[in-house]
Amino acid sequence: MPHQRLSSAHRNMLAEIYAESGATVDDLPYTDEFENLYEAFVRRTGRSISRHSFWKALAGLRKASRLVRKCR
Repeated sequence: MPHQRLSSAHRNMLAEIYAESGATVDDLPYTDEFENLYEAFVRRTGRSISRHSFWKALAGLRKASRLVRKCR
């Protein structure tokens, strides 16, 4: 399945959802928190994307310094 690109509005929503969570990006893989973030994104945007694309978008936002910095 090809990587699904997100619009600017969807990336902003992803950053907002991440800011509401308690976990850092590094702590998310294979956790219930990741599933909660993914489901919140799908519910709020109405956009169904693969979990892999969701993760890639989240990692891309972190690399671009567009996520709230959280303490570990």
